[in-house]
Amino acid sequence: MTSSQSPAIVCLSHLGWDYVWQRPQHILSRLAQHYPVLYVRDPLLNPACDRGPHLERVAEHGNVTAWQVVYPETPEVMERWRELYVHFLKELLIQQGWALAEGDALASTRPIILWFYTPTPWYVVDHLPAQLVVYDVMDELANFKGGGQDLREREQLLLTRCDLVFAGGRSLYEARKQRHAHVHLFPSGVDAQHFAEALHPATETAPEVAHLPRPVLGYYGVIDERLDLRLIKELAGYRPDWSVVLVGPVTKLEPEQLPVAPNLRYVGQQPYSRLPRFLKGFDVCLMPFALNEATRYISPTKALEYMAAHKPIISTPVPDVVANWAGAVQIAADIEQFIDAANKALDETAEARAERLSLQENLVASHSWDQIASEMGRLIEDALIRRV
Repeated sequence: MTSSQSPAIVCLSHLGWDYVWQRPQHILSRLAQHYPVLYVRDPLLNPACDRGPHLERVAEHGNVTAWQVVYPETPEVMERWRELYVHFLKELLIQQGWALAEGDALASTRPIILWFYTPTPWYVVDHLPAQLVVYDVMDELANFKGGGQDLREREQLLLTRCDLVFAGGRSLYEARKQRHAHVHLFPSGVDAQHFAEALHPATETAPEVAHLPRPVLGYYGVIDERLDLRLIKELAGYRPDWSVVLVGPVTKLEPEQLPVAPNLRYVGQQPYSRLPRFLKGFDVCLMPFALNEATRYISPTKALEYMAAHKPIISTPVPDVVANWAGAVQIAADIEQFIDAANKALDETAEARAERLSLQENLVASHSWDQIASEMGRLIEDALIRRV
């Protein structure tokens, strides 16, 4: 049974809510103004866990409550992985009053939207009383380092069960538009007001970069196999008088894989609220992505964030960057082109800057997260009406 209450969202994700603030947080925090949201990350296997499988509340953000399922590393857990995960999800729904137990099954007390950012737990659809199933594709996870070998098979199973598919980039959309009847392209957006703080005189430059030798060429985001580490090393070595700064957590890389140079700085993961302070200290913003399977489908959110801060940007020729941001972003395929692009950005004329800012401001204005969440909400409401 369902009541006349407004819908609620149960989101299953591969990312922690309190990790890097990106697409899931931007979209769901806005949808949460209309629907309460439970955000549950994939189970975390913790060999040091001295208790049984359990749920941990990790964050509350407005109308979003984020949870982490934690498993001890035991044979029983490995054998009952799916069963345990479903159990915890049911328990959460009952605790929230969104569902009632009817034997081994659940009956919803309000419309439930089951929202996926990863196809790994596709099987959950068969156990929870969802009135609508949404799959928001933000990455080609099967191409990432450590991605499960059966992720493509799992995604196909999820696609057969979901009602709406949102694609976070043009390449992701093209790869799925023939595989589902309701695939909608929603490229990355931007919170322009937040990143425009970098332009305010009152905003202080982050101390980690404020006193570095100029110019400062900066990147923020996850540091993993998607970055061209060789290019970064060459950039730092080619111009030792330039400061190169990488802001963000290092994942899936060993310390010895990271390039090292006197003018290369790693400042670690930073809160979303501090990013404009780093941007204020960057003279040029970088998107030094490797061209590999992990980046074939990416549509970097940071491009628009850099633009909102009026920064010149240099990127390697990632397909979606070339297709979406040509003209507003300089494209460089190797170290020589990167150096040339950086020199061009640093010696930019007033006329060239005005032309770049005009392009960037138009792109920023047409890609707000508010607009994206609003359009998604409309599609959700239409789909719920169709289901009823």
